[in-house]
Amino acid sequence: MNRNSNSYTVIYAAVLTAIVAVLLALAALGLKDQQKKNTDNEKKMQVLAAVASHLTQEPNLQNAGEIWASLNMDDNKFTVNGKGEVLDNVDPFEIDIKNQFSQGKVIADAQLPVFKANIDGKDYYILALFGNGLWDVISGYMSVEADGNTVAGATFDHKGETAGLGAKIKDDPAFAAQFAGKHIFRDGQFTSVAVLKKGKASEGDKVDAITGATMTSNGVSDMIKNSLEGYLPFLQSLQNK
Repeated sequence: MNRNSNSYTVIYAAVLTAIVAVLLALAALGLKDQQKKNTDNEKKMQVLAAVASHLTQEPNLQNAGEIWASLNMDDNKFTVNGKGEVLDNVDPFEIDIKNQFSQGKVIADAQLPVFKANIDGKDYYILALFGNGLWDVISGYMSVEADGNTVAGATFDHKGETAGLGAKIKDDPAFAAQFAGKHIFRDGQFTSVAVLKKGKASEGDKVDAITGATMTSNGVSDMIKNSLEGYLPFLQSLQNK
């Protein structure tokens, strides 16, 4: 075949493209298990961050799997619906939490993940949070003690909040640390935990908003309230134990 012909160039390009495609497919297949492991470890790290102050070591991408296993988390996670009923055969680890919310509110038939951690003989229930910030979605996890009322810890994440301002919900540990010890109910009534400017009154427990990030702070406050409303029957069941 004439190497200077158009047909040779087309065939050569097609064969080369096919070879590259096969090599890329094999590489992707070979890395699939590692990618899944990395994704799982990142989620485990985020969940464990809600109880980080009660752990002997800070969870990170390298040790999250080990900590998760030591707490036997795989055997103590479950899924609840809006009635507080445990759903069989629904793995909370595989739930796409975004799909459980519409306009920041829990949908009627939501499947909500619960991760139970027993640390030094105390049970903590880690609940998922999802909402809207100033520029994009915000999310997080909140851990609650066995009384179904006392917040044990919280962690937050965002897609695109302003660096140095709204991004502090993730970047500033002092913000999340404020939630520990707060209460979700007051006198038996659900009041959530509000994020408000200093000095501003609240019907329930509150934490200080981020200075200069009012919209993001409001988004976190709404996210907590709206998300916990979906878990109310479950939290009330803990209180009735």
